Amino acid sequence: MIANELTTNGTTPAQTLPVWDDSRVTDSDESVVISHNWDELRRFMWDYVGIVRTNKRLDRAAHRIALLQGEIQEFYAHFHVTRDLLELRNLVQVADLIVRSAQARQESRGLHFSRDYPEMAATAEPTILVPAAV
Repeated sequence: MIANELTTNGTTPAQTLPVWDDSRVTDSDESVVISHNWDELRRFMWDYVGIVRTNKRLDRAAHRIALLQGEIQEFYAHFHVTRDLLELRNLVQVADLIVRSAQARQESRGLHFSRDYPEMAATAEPTILVPAAV
């Protein structure tokens, strides 16, 4: 069902979700890791995905994002979910979308300048991201 159908007929499909089982996870004593990852994300996004971009910097950012996603998955598997972990996960997902979109755009447009693609295309085309295969 698409979102338009949900708003048109006012019904939502019935879903049965299993009860959350957190019996195999513990409280983390590693909150400093989440804080450090948050700072690292902020720093490398500024350094690698800022106003002036290169393919190499975007690749480095994508690599760091993949590593952070792995660490976040590890936290989900072993520790209780916290607000800080959820916020970090969301920030990393947005960072991934920004980097993938920047990698797909092969021109300089607006405020962002690419050293690899210094020219602006004649027409602004939308950047459409396709979900990764699972």
